[in-house]
Amino acid sequence: MSQLHYFLTGNTAQGHMSLIPEALKSIQYLCIVDGPYLSDNSVIMQRFYESLKDEGVELELIHHPSDPDHLQGIIFPAINLAILSSTPPNRILAEKHQESVTTLNVYDFYNMEVIDAQRAALDDLTVRITELHQEAYKGYAQALNIHDEWEKIYIDQSSFKAANAFAEQLMHKLLPDREPRGRSSDTKYRFLGAATPKGAVDFVPELTLGLKRYLIKGRPGSGKSTLLRKLVARGTELGYDLEIYQCGLDPKSLDMVICRELGFAIFDSTAPHEYEPTFDTDEIIDMYEISINPSTDDQFKDELAEISARYREQMKQSNKLLKEAEVLEHKRAELTQSALNMDSLNQAENLIVQSIKAFINRSK
Repeated sequence: MSQLHYFLTGNTAQGHMSLIPEALKSIQYLCIVDGPYLSDNSVIMQRFYESLKDEGVELELIHHPSDPDHLQGIIFPAINLAILSSTPPNRILAEKHQESVTTLNVYDFYNMEVIDAQRAALDDLTVRITELHQEAYKGYAQALNIHDEWEKIYIDQSSFKAANAFAEQLMHKLLPDREPRGRSSDTKYRFLGAATPKGAVDFVPELTLGLKRYLIKGRPGSGKSTLLRKLVARGTELGYDLEIYQCGLDPKSLDMVICRELGFAIFDSTAPHEYEPTFDTDEIIDMYEISINPSTDDQFKDELAEISARYREQMKQSNKLLKEAEVLEHKRAELTQSALNMDSLNQAENLIVQSIKAFINRSK
């Protein structure tokens, strides 16, 4: 069965951002893995995945931006069920969710004598991990300010008339008129990628597999996000179901729109998620050619190079802070994982797995 990979939380210029509350609106059955430490919860989430991945149902795998190799959640869209890791700063409160909720309370499985013996070291590590993330967020905010300088040069050289005319043409091509369907558009908001300790990570190839792909090229400020917003507005007006992927640095900006019922994906294909055509059906949309004065790159060559260098350096420094936080996270894991009563925890996990498997079989 198919598996989608994406992020629902991000390390952004606006700080830590979560789209989990929005995603939970369509979930009827929720399992919360509630624990204090990212590393321990990640191990549990991976075991849930290994136990349930071959059940013959579609999976959506939510990755953690602070450790993208690990899962923050698993969604089974066909049965409206989700398993989500709940750790600071992404605590999920059962009482906030009005549907059926099961909570695996990881706190119950720690040997508190072991934890208390390491309490001072654990608290120091937790404080420093939080501080490093906050420093990274400030750096991303500075990077976004630099990016605004970059955008302004191209915005000042843009033909909005040409950009709007192209957008109008493309909207009608991709999202044809149709009769109202009697229900509103099903829109799912996600992050295309994330700033992580490994640098920028995205799942564009996995998300767009099998779809007609439109790769938007251009420069900062050339209208890529505006084009996507226009498509979202028309799609929701006509009742098309859409996946809307926000920018991992600037959540106010859009990076991709997918309409699976019409079989297409259109996305910003510039750094840090730059792709070239891979399939015969891929098409490039070059917003620089469409709407920007063609002499802009040459005219502002030195200024653009200086801004670009400052931006890359600022992003590099913030990513480095996330890497430092990851190192401390691993040190914290060395202190906490030995305190888990694995036999009892495995028994509790198995009960939940068997319950989910039974529910899946009843739903087939």
